[in-house]
Amino acid sequence: MKRWGWLLGGVFSLVGIVWAAETEPAPSGGATPDITFVQESEGAGEAENPANPFGAAEDAGVRKDAVPGYVELSSGAKVPGRIFTTRAERVKIFNLQKEVYEYVPVPAVRKIETLIEWERMEKEWRFKEAGSPEKVYTGRSYPARKFAYRLTLVNGHTITGHILGQPLYLAREGKVDRFILHDRQKGPLATTLEDLVYLKRVVLHEAGQQAIGNGQQG
Repeated sequence: MKRWGWLLGGVFSLVGIVWAAETEPAPSGGATPDITFVQESEGAGEAENPANPFGAAEDAGVRKDAVPGYVELSSGAKVPGRIFTTRAERVKIFNLQKEVYEYVPVPAVRKIETLIEWERMEKEWRFKEAGSPEKVYTGRSYPARKFAYRLTLVNGHTITGHILGQPLYLAREGKVDRFILHDRQKGPLATTLEDLVYLKRVVLHEAGQQAIGNGQQG
């Protein structure tokens, strides 16, 4: 009995040591980040209670991670408001130089610029007849583009790469507009490249705040 008592006492002592190590708070210190953004943990528990990506309806446009700015379209229109993306998400961009994905919180971005890799009128083709592999040109065309994006961060760092369908929301005047950072864009038949409007630029922080103050809007 004394032997079993000694063994059990040793086990409980080890468990106590492990529990204390796991629950001890991490030490503070280290470099202070120069960028503030909403932590990923804020989205915890959303699997059980899926949330509107804008947050609560009454909070639209005043989320903690919403940033003043404006969206400029290729038509020349500028739409000011407060900009954010899906809650607990970051802008996912494939860095063409490093060949890795990077995840950037919206508040860390100063500017997003759209770069056109190519744009052209694509011919419409159809199969010559059912079951035939041969295709024939219909005589009709449609506009198409392929994009890359350049992100300029608040610390001056730039990232150039591809973004595959990242939504950006812009809250203004009690409503929310949605813009998508596409990798490719395709227009309807019988339209031109000029007809196919795209998101040209997103400007945030000081310049965006100034645009809101000036009431810029297309």
